[in-house]
Amino acid sequence: MIEEQAIVIDREGDYVWVQTNRQSSCGQCSVSKGCGTQVLSRVVGNKTAHIRCLNSKDAKIGDRVLIGIEESALLSGSLLVYFLPLVSMIIFGALSVFLSKTWWPEGIDLLAIIASVSGLFLGLFFSNYHTQKHKQRQRYEPVLLKKLNSHTREQKTVIWNNQ
Repeated sequence: MIEEQAIVIDREGDYVWVQTNRQSSCGQCSVSKGCGTQVLSRVVGNKTAHIRCLNSKDAKIGDRVLIGIEESALLSGSLLVYFLPLVSMIIFGALSVFLSKTWWPEGIDLLAIIASVSGLFLGLFFSNYHTQKHKQRQRYEPVLLKKLNSHTREQKTVIWNNQ
């Protein structure tokens, strides 16, 4: 289970919206001065993320909570969103090169580009379709694990209105 601390910022029926601060791993290793991730983190900065969770612990606005998601759900979702479009792009490009050698040898490059882009978009379409189809599955939803002590609340709580 991957866990993260968050602050409840809004309630919506049986769900709550929580706000987390995106953290990078920079500064945690001995190579921090030569790491490209640290440079990117300085440019992008620490931003907040708003996540919807099932309110199983009766959390109120302003409560600090611990949320979590299963590692297997995160891994399979990442593979679906990132790996599938990439693989379909490579397969479509390779098939077009193989097939165009006999049909149109002068246009191998053009057909490879068209087929690769088509494969990329087909992979993106399929991953989008699959994620929308399984959107309500609780396996992919983060869960509210527990409420944290109220004395650890941050002084600045940003309330986010869902308008």
